[in-house]
Amino acid sequence: MRMILIHGINQQTKSAQKILDEWMPILRTAYANQGIDPLARLSRVEAAFYGDTLEALSANKIEDAAIAQGIDQTSGDFDAFAVDALREVALRLGATEAEIEAEAAQTAVPQGAGVNKKWVKALARIIERVSPFRGTVMLRVLAQAHAYIRNNYVRDEVNKLVRPLFEDDESMIVVSHSLGTIVAYSLLREFHQNGRPRASPLFLTLGSPLGIDSVRKGFPMPRTRPADVTRWINGADPEDFVALRPALTAQNFGTGIENVDDIENGHDDPHAIVGYLSDTRITMAIANAIP
Repeated sequence: MRMILIHGINQQTKSAQKILDEWMPILRTAYANQGIDPLARLSRVEAAFYGDTLEALSANKIEDAAIAQGIDQTSGDFDAFAVDALREVALRLGATEAEIEAEAAQTAVPQGAGVNKKWVKALARIIERVSPFRGTVMLRVLAQAHAYIRNNYVRDEVNKLVRPLFEDDESMIVVSHSLGTIVAYSLLREFHQNGRPRASPLFLTLGSPLGIDSVRKGFPMPRTRPADVTRWINGADPEDFVALRPALTAQNFGTGIENVDDIENGHDDPHAIVGYLSDTRITMAIANAIP
C-alpha cells in the first residue's frame, strides 16, 4: 500500500519534496498525539508537483493587482465560467443581492467587453470589500480550474506530471487538496476509461472546488465515484470559500461519497491543508485504509 499527495493552488516555486515536507509532519504529529504510527505500514509516500506548469500555462492568470486594474485582461470564456461562482462566494461571505446589484450598476467595462466581464468585476470588488484578498484568491482558483478544464493542452501538460504516480499498479491512498482534487478525479476517470481502473481503498478530496457548477459540468456524464475507489471522503470547512458547495451530493457525483463538511480549519485561512490533515476523522480514515 502506498499513498500519493496531490496539491492545490498557489504552490508554484515549490517542488514534490516541498509538498512532502509540508504535509507529512502534519500527519505524523496527529498520529503521535494518538500514540499510533500507521504511516510506517506504507510502502512509500509520493507527492505530485505541477504548480509551476499550471501557473505558467493558465491563460487567465490573475495577478494581485487585477481587481484594482479592473480585471480587463480576462477572456469572455473565463468570465462566463467564473461569474456564478463569484456570486456564490460573495453571498456566502455576507454580501446581499442588493449590494451586488448596486455595485454592478456602478461598474464600467470597456466597450464591447460583454455583460459577464461587468459582473466578474463587480463581484470581485464586493468580495474584496467584505473580505480582503479572498477575491484575488478565488479568481486564481477559478482561473487555474478554467485553464485545466477548458484547455486540453493545459490539462494534458498537467496530467503528464501527475499521471506517473497513477501508473503503478500497487493500490494507493489518494490525498488531494483544492485544485488537486480536480486533477485527481480527472486521472482516476481517465484510467477507468482506458480499462485500467486504479485500486484505491481511500480517495480524499479536501477543500475541493468540485462542487462548483462550472467545474462539475466540465466533466462529462456519468460523474460517479471512480471505479475501484472503495471509499471516497470529501472534507470541507464551512468557511472554506474554495469549497463553495462543501458537500458533494449523490445527484451530482453519484452515491457513496462521505461528506465531512464541518471541519474546523481556523479563521486565518480556512482553505489551508493544515486543518484538514489534522482532523481526527481524516487521519483515522487514512489509518484505517492502511492494511
